[in-house]
Amino acid sequence: MKTTKKRRSSNTPSLRYDLFPRGLAAFLVLACAIIFYFLLLNFDKVQSFFEDVFRAIAPVFTGLLFAYLLNPAVVMLEKHLAKPLSRRSKNSSKGKKAARIISTFVTVIAVVCLIVLLFVLVVPEVAGSITAIAGELPNDLGEFTDTVNQKVQSNSRLSALYSLVSNYLAEPLESWANSGILNNASVWVGYLASGIMGAFNLVYNLCVGLIICFYLLIGKERFMRQGGKILYVLLKPNRADWILHRLNGANRTFSSAILGKILDSIIIGMLCFIGVVILRTPYPALIAVIVGVTNVIPFFGPFIGAIPSTLLVLMHDPVKALYFVIFIVVLQQFDCNILDPKIVGGSIGLPAFWSLFACLLGGGLFGLVGLLLGVPTFAVLYNLCKELIDERLRFSKLPPETLDKLGIKPELDPNAPSFFDPDEFDEEQAVVEMPLSEVPETTELPQKTE
Repeated sequence: MKTTKKRRSSNTPSLRYDLFPRGLAAFLVLACAIIFYFLLLNFDKVQSFFEDVFRAIAPVFTGLLFAYLLNPAVVMLEKHLAKPLSRRSKNSSKGKKAARIISTFVTVIAVVCLIVLLFVLVVPEVAGSITAIAGELPNDLGEFTDTVNQKVQSNSRLSALYSLVSNYLAEPLESWANSGILNNASVWVGYLASGIMGAFNLVYNLCVGLIICFYLLIGKERFMRQGGKILYVLLKPNRADWILHRLNGANRTFSSAILGKILDSIIIGMLCFIGVVILRTPYPALIAVIVGVTNVIPFFGPFIGAIPSTLLVLMHDPVKALYFVIFIVVLQQFDCNILDPKIVGGSIGLPAFWSLFACLLGGGLFGLVGLLLGVPTFAVLYNLCKELIDERLRFSKLPPETLDKLGIKPELDPNAPSFFDPDEFDEEQAVVEMPLSEVPETTELPQKTE
């Protein structure tokens, strides 16, 4: 008698195939736990490895920064060169490519010339001012101390207060001068060596970063297309469109905040140099550089630059220091009320409280870089969260009165991409608003077929 083997039905689940995904998931979870435990045990080695990696690719980040800062100049120059080169060339694409290469090359060369000019003209002047300060500081301090002593001795109350403070401070200052400076000469030599190595690394990053910047500016469309492909692969089309649209808004925010602030600080530094030359204060180049560089920092920049500059002038001439303070106050008022709104474009879409909060948070976490980039970064995140919340509330079918109380416009721009899918909200609303009479009393479960 011939027996036939019963074939497994296609609808019958296989125990072996059902357990395989669970076993694979368990194995992956166990492997990730082991790797995480290994990383915790060797945290110092992992940290040093990532530090070496970031140090090796630091020129890439420098090139990205240069490319972002120089892109507006390249685009403006390319617009003027594209038409005449396309007319002379038979192929318009070759003309546009030639315009891109020429505009990028000219912009990078111009930046190199500006950097060299900065080192040739400004750096020696600033270095000379610092050397002069180091040479004249003891005499200036002595004269300043004698002037203070004369004023104090003429007043009995000030004399008693001065003697009390000097008794408390004389011994700590003397011990610090003897032990902190003379006995730690090797430490200062180490600081000098590390400063020389840091300067060498800075020059290396600048040179390699400019080369990387050249290639990034030439092929920026290709890199943007590659990033767009990754977004459309990982996300839904509407969400990818929404992210790309918001990235354009973030670009405008950073451009107005960073590029505008840099240009504003250059103008303020030049005006400060002209003002201190007219006032005939000492060290005009050094003071102008300090005021211009610190002006990039929001809120606290003018105070950070004005305090050391005022002290330098005060040790030389107290009357000129008073005139210098008045000049700095007038200059900063001109910057805040006239120059900064014209160049930067006013507000970047962030309330004053959150701007101050972002500046404090960024400076506390990341130092100078956090002070510079904290406000525009927080502005981008703030606007993203605000738009997501507003869009979610528009799809929630709230009454127009409620939306008006919340400060949300009920209508939505039909041309703007949406992060949320309206069909999903329509289905949820239909399920929620289903009348009770339409709900079946009993639900029959499908019977299992053998």
